[in-house]
Amino acid sequence: MGNLRLHGAQVKVVLFWLMLSVCCASASNTYALQVELAVQTSVDSDEITLADVARITPATPHLEDLRLGRSPAAGDSRTIDRTFIARALQRSGVNPESVSWSGAAAVSITRAGQLITSADIQATIANYLVQQRKQFSAVDIHFEPYTEPEGFVVPKGKLQVEVVPAADNLFSSRSITLIYRVDGRVVNNLNIRGKMSAAADVVVANTRIRRGSKVQAGDVTLVRSDISAISEPVFSVAEVVGMELARAVRAGDPIDRRHLLSPVVVARGAFVHIIAERGPMRIEATGSASEDGRLGETIRVRNSASLQEIHAEVIGVNTVKVRF
Repeated sequence: MGNLRLHGAQVKVVLFWLMLSVCCASASNTYALQVELAVQTSVDSDEITLADVARITPATPHLEDLRLGRSPAAGDSRTIDRTFIARALQRSGVNPESVSWSGAAAVSITRAGQLITSADIQATIANYLVQQRKQFSAVDIHFEPYTEPEGFVVPKGKLQVEVVPAADNLFSSRSITLIYRVDGRVVNNLNIRGKMSAAADVVVANTRIRRGSKVQAGDVTLVRSDISAISEPVFSVAEVVGMELARAVRAGDPIDRRHLLSPVVVARGAFVHIIAERGPMRIEATGSASEDGRLGETIRVRNSASLQEIHAEVIGVNTVKVRF
């Protein structure tokens, strides 16, 4: 076999192809995507994305937005490893063999949140009661939980707290519900049982007052009392004097607004002045009351001229008004 001799031009061609082969071999070993996994991270949103847990090279927006699952509850954490992320990348069309991994083998993800302490909870209730005192300036209101409420964590965002007493009558409420919202969404509903105390100067009977009696100024007085058991306490003697009682009360009993009645100003059988109005038109007549009437009540009256019985609103002493 003869000696193989290459001229200068041929040597250059051979060297070119050798270099090209080396470059191609090197290129075949280069990874298309590099993923550097963090050791730990914190998230604010409900979903975890690839960008939350890793740095991707080259930057690939659609992969950075790749969802890896739900975030943990506020203040809690969860762990995601490379295998989990690799499967997510493969489902999105990425060849696992084209990925180069670095950094941690798994990442710990914590959901950022706002800590609501026991002191915060009690301060919220106290502030609510302060606002209520503005409506009931004469009342001292306090709420003492049976047990100290435990703190908790809510997601970050705009926090709003709604306070709802268990009873329509705040003074008799045995529990208070706190509804926590973040960015308008309910994140916790906390019910706190406790003792509500409310003290105020309220109208109390000095003596026994019979049912149907008209209250006189000497019958009642103001006494500092616990009003948590009174459905509708009365805070002014002037509101009671001249009113009738729908039920009897004993000396020392508080007056409940529910049991107060306006006095009868139209007696059954009494002659009444009837007024009928519609716009600028006004008609007056006389009649007789078919039943007793108090201010604001609608009673039956008989027109003296037509002898017809009609319904009319009591607007004053022996005066009624008809709407037509």
